[in-house]
Amino acid sequence: MATYVILGTQTKPAATTLTTLCTGGTNGTIVASFSACNTTGSNDSIRVALTPSGGTTAAANYVWYDFVIPANSSLAETPGWTLASGDTIKVYSTNGNIAFTATGSNL
Repeated sequence: MATYVILGTQTKPAATTLTTLCTGGTNGTIVASFSACNTTGSNDSIRVALTPSGGTTAAANYVWYDFVIPANSSLAETPGWTLASGDTIKVYSTNGNIAFTATGSNL
């Protein structure tokens, strides 16, 4: 059975700042879980993109775009994304109130 770890760094980016949450390892990375936690009493919205290595984030890379996370709530998913070496998960929140975490395993 695989042992999962926090991938990259847990982050709570500043408002409207697209930030790298994690990068695919040398032999690839499996993302087992992803969470976005709204830490305030007001709604916030998120954007999450899977950006290919060496590329810039484009509209086609988004898996969530302006998805609302209600006040004091979380989104928790088990996406099973596979990142190739150098691919990134980029995260963003409109108001800067969302803490993001990804767990998984480097291959």
